[in-house]
Amino acid sequence: MREGEELTPLRRWLRIAGLAVTLFVLPILIILPFGDQLVDIARNLGSQSAAAAFLAVILLLALDSVALIPHGLIGALAGTALSWPLAAAATWLGIMAASCIAYAIGRFAGRPLARRLLGSDDLDAAEKRAAGISALLLFATRPVPVIGEVILIAAGIARYSFRRFLIAIGSANTVLALAYTGLGGAIGSSNPEQLMLIATLGIPAAGAVAYALIRAISKKR
Repeated sequence: MREGEELTPLRRWLRIAGLAVTLFVLPILIILPFGDQLVDIARNLGSQSAAAAFLAVILLLALDSVALIPHGLIGALAGTALSWPLAAAATWLGIMAASCIAYAIGRFAGRPLARRLLGSDDLDAAEKRAAGISALLLFATRPVPVIGEVILIAAGIARYSFRRFLIAIGSANTVLALAYTGLGGAIGSSNPEQLMLIATLGIPAAGAVAYALIRAISKKR
């Protein structure tokens, strides 16, 4: 693209789609054949030490805020390694930690960095748009790769109420933790490939559809 040339909406979405495929779909397709081995490793860790498995789940999910670790995959594997209550609790704590870290990055580091990259005028415009973040948007985008993390950071930059943030994200993460770990416990042993697909692609895709619907409805208002 030539300097100064603006991206059309189609090209912008094609770039986003290409980035999402590269960062999330391709890695999932690569690890899909190893579903049996991953499930076996998770179950062995859980049988040897439930405490170690519990802490490992929290740590891996917390790292999702700064690394490309699919929380659906970790949550689903937690469901095969631990009992449902323990797996759900560990998954919820881990993705809550990741959510709060992302919010903190936006609130305390995002503004200075964005000001250097964008300039004061563009940052002010971005903050006005970020101010439109709602609890429903935070809830619906939580399972969506890239977009979910960007919304969390944007909420921090916009200084979205942390109490409302915790309520919205806590609710979304509760649903996700129960869904991921319940799925892992239900079909992890019998159909690990299907488990991988649903946890890493199916549930995020449903969140993406919900996000698109919210955007469409908000534009009509």
